[in-house]
Amino acid sequence: MTYKYFYRSIIIRLIIIIGLAAFGSWLVFEKHAWVLSSITALILLLAAISLVRYFNSINRWMAYFLLGIENEDSSLKVPSDGQNKAINEVYKGMQRLNDLFRQAKIDISSQEHYFRSVINQSATGLFSVNEKGRVVNINPAAVKLTQLHEYHHINALKNIDDALTLFIMNPPKDENRQSAIFENKFGQKLLFKLSEISLKNETYKLVAVSDITKELDSREVDAWIKLARTLSHEIMNNITPITTLSQVISGYFTKNKRRINVEDIRQETIDNTIKGLTVIEERSVGLLNFVENYRKFTKLPEPDISEVNLSALLENNLMAATAFEGFDTINLKKTFSKNLTVFTDEKLLSQVITNLLKNSVEALVSDSVEKPVLWLNTIEQGERVKIEIKNNGPAIPHELREQIFVPFFTTKANGSGIGLSLSKQIMLSMGGDIVLTPDTHFTVFTVTLG
Repeated sequence: MTYKYFYRSIIIRLIIIIGLAAFGSWLVFEKHAWVLSSITALILLLAAISLVRYFNSINRWMAYFLLGIENEDSSLKVPSDGQNKAINEVYKGMQRLNDLFRQAKIDISSQEHYFRSVINQSATGLFSVNEKGRVVNINPAAVKLTQLHEYHHINALKNIDDALTLFIMNPPKDENRQSAIFENKFGQKLLFKLSEISLKNETYKLVAVSDITKELDSREVDAWIKLARTLSHEIMNNITPITTLSQVISGYFTKNKRRINVEDIRQETIDNTIKGLTVIEERSVGLLNFVENYRKFTKLPEPDISEVNLSALLENNLMAATAFEGFDTINLKKTFSKNLTVFTDEKLLSQVITNLLKNSVEALVSDSVEKPVLWLNTIEQGERVKIEIKNNGPAIPHELREQIFVPFFTTKANGSGIGLSLSKQIMLSMGGDIVLTPDTHFTVFTVTLG
């Protein structure tokens, strides 16, 4: 038994104290030997003091040991060679605990050093901010990107953007919006991502920042290339017939580069000229419509934000959708509160909802779905509201999902390719968004209101 000497020492001292107490009582009450009983009482007192000192010597070292643990100090030298074997065994046990604590501290320090080295070598900027807005830890990459330093206040980030400080200290409650892009004075586009951690009854903001300028620039170039291809394709589709027919019609009235005489013009020539001019007019109108759509896309009006009854707005849009061909054959299912209000631009949001309803109806009718169903739901997530428009029509092919919001991209024979891209731009201008939500069995568009 590890502490057998300790237990034995305590038991012996207790037996001596009890024996002296009994012997002293016998001397007082039976023999009335006052002198001898006084000597016995003195010896009893010394034995009690010895027991107390015995415990105090151990308790004192235990207190030092626990205080060392509390202050993360493992340098306490525990005596290991005393005169009492029992105390020596207690000291040895304390020393083993102290060694384990010291080794655990070394292991933790090594791991901390390892992780700090990894973080410092990371190309992604990382820093943490306490509840008072002070930077607690920051790696070199974050210093380079933000010009922040340890113990700086987060207000220093205003040199990048005034809204950045507010974004970090009071982030949106929606987990899907815990990131944002800001541009610094060097023209770098910085992506800030937020998370939180609680330590010692205090919450820290963990911020990851990375330079995504190249990625955004390459995406922007890709977008311009796609737009240029779409524009050139649409323009050429209209210009080529106009040019060709103009040359053909001109050939009707010239011969050997000279104008023919009026008497040489036949009725067939006149008929063909009229047909050609009709086609030229149709193509010209189509080109004008295309340019008008482009003008709408590039000159979106500034949103006029006000409090809007969303429930009434959706009901009005559904009423307008009854004019769509085939709407009466669709099973409509709607779920939203009667008095749901939001802050938005009523006209612009109606334009987005109408476009999505029109697309859904066309998909359900044109593809002859056996039992067409259209769902219109609202989802409340804290202060944010989402509108879900879902149908059981044919799924949008995976390869087209990333292109449906590209301006002028369309799979419809008579489509302009402006509806979804314009709707996307409208929602972004109001601080919201519109996405095609992944779903195996349905086509789901989710409109998030800002």
